[in-house]
Amino acid sequence: MSTPANKTLSILLADDDPVDRELFIEGMNDTGYQFNVTEVENGEELIQHLSTSASLPDLIILDLNMPVKDGRETLKELKTSERFRHIPVFILSTSNARFDVELACNTGANLFLVKPHGYKEIVEMLNSLFTLFGKYVATCNF
Repeated sequence: MSTPANKTLSILLADDDPVDRELFIEGMNDTGYQFNVTEVENGEELIQHLSTSASLPDLIILDLNMPVKDGRETLKELKTSERFRHIPVFILSTSNARFDVELACNTGANLFLVKPHGYKEIVEMLNSLFTLFGKYVATCNF
């Protein structure tokens, strides 16, 4: 993957479903791009991880519907934080309800993705996503 500094992309993946996380990571590996993925099961774990980590991820992929602290609450907390608001956040959800999309975008999500149904579609989505992110997105990790 061609990231701005030709480095491995650091991704923080928040999803409560271990099968979805596993499929997503397998799909990432099948794209041929280089990643370091950290997995968390809910928004509380995500915020805890960010707060204690020495380095911040290049990208957060966030499910909306999770227990403990859902993606909506987590996104709001991320985008109102001086330290975390610059990290790109892509929502990945089974929902494509207009309310969810509008709320996520109005709260500061950089992209709203509807989870594909099949593995082939997951890999296709990830290839497109990471090609776009790697070539055309400039991140501001200060």
